Amino acid sequence: MKPQHTGALMVLASATGFAMLPIFIKLAYALGANTITILTARFILASLCLWGILRWRNLAAKVSRKTAISLCLLGIAGYGLMSTFFAASLKYLPASMSSLLLYTYPAIVTLMSFLVGVDEFNWKKGLALVLSFCGLFLILKVSFAGISLMGIMLGMASSLIYSAYLLVSSKVLKDVDPLVATTYVCSAAAITFTLTCAVTGEFVTTLPMAGWLILLAIALVSTVVGILGCFAGIRLIGPANTSIISTAEPVITVMLSVLLLAEKITPMQLGGGLLILSSILILQLWAGGKETATKVAESAS
Repeated sequence: MKPQHTGALMVLASATGFAMLPIFIKLAYALGANTITILTARFILASLCLWGILRWRNLAAKVSRKTAISLCLLGIAGYGLMSTFFAASLKYLPASMSSLLLYTYPAIVTLMSFLVGVDEFNWKKGLALVLSFCGLFLILKVSFAGISLMGIMLGMASSLIYSAYLLVSSKVLKDVDPLVATTYVCSAAAITFTLTCAVTGEFVTTLPMAGWLILLAIALVSTVVGILGCFAGIRLIGPANTSIISTAEPVITVMLSVLLLAEKITPMQLGGGLLILSSILILQLWAGGKETATKVAESAS
C-alpha cells in the first residue's frame, strides 16, 4: 500500500476514534457514570498509555520548566476544561448536535486569530465564517424550540475554549514534539481530575463491567488511537491533508449517533451541519488556512 493511502487510512481511523467519543460518553452516562468519572478514567488511562508509548519509542520526554508549566496549564485550563464542558453538554443534547457545535471551532479560531493580530482576514475567510454561523443557526433552528439552552451554552463553551486552546498551544508547540506535548497535557488533566475526585468523592466505583469497558474504550479508542492516528497521518501525508480528512469526524459522529443511539436529525439540522463542514473545507482548501490546519492537526487530541 502506498504511503499516502496508508496515511489517509490512519487519519480516517483517528477521525473515527475521536468521532466515537460522544457516543461512548452517552453510553457511559446510560450505565451510571457521571462526568467527573468519565474524564478522570479517560485521562488517567490515556496518560499511562502515552507515557508507555514515549518509552517504547525512546522519545525524550524532558522539556524545560517553562514549557512543562505551559503544557500543564494547557491541560488544566484548556483541554481539561473543554472536555468537561463537552462531556456535560452531552447530558442535555444529542451526540450529533454536541459534535457539530464543537466543530464551529475552526471558524472561531479564524475570527480569534484576526482579532488578536495573528492572522490576516480576507473575503474567503469571511465567507467561511458566514457559512459556519448560518449552519449553527440552522442546527439550533434559531428559535431554540425543544433544545436545551444549558446544553447549547455548554457546547458553545467547549468550542470557544478549544479555539483559545489551539491559539495558545500553537506557540507552545513550536519546539516540542506533539506526542510529548499531548502526554503532558493529558497527564496534567489526569492529575487535576483525580484531585477533584479526591476532594468531592464523586468518582463512581459501582459501574457494571460494561461501564468500565466503555471507559476503557474512551481512553484507548477515542484518545490514544485518535492521537496516534493523527500524528501518523501528519508524518505520511502532511498536516494540511490530515486536517482536511479529519473533517470527517463530525460526519461520522452524526452517522453513528443515528445508527447506534437512534437519534434523529432534521433536514434543517443536516443542512446546518453541511454548511459548517463546508466552512471548514473552505478554510483548509481555499482561504489560506494551511498554517491553521497544521496547528489544528497537531493539537487534536
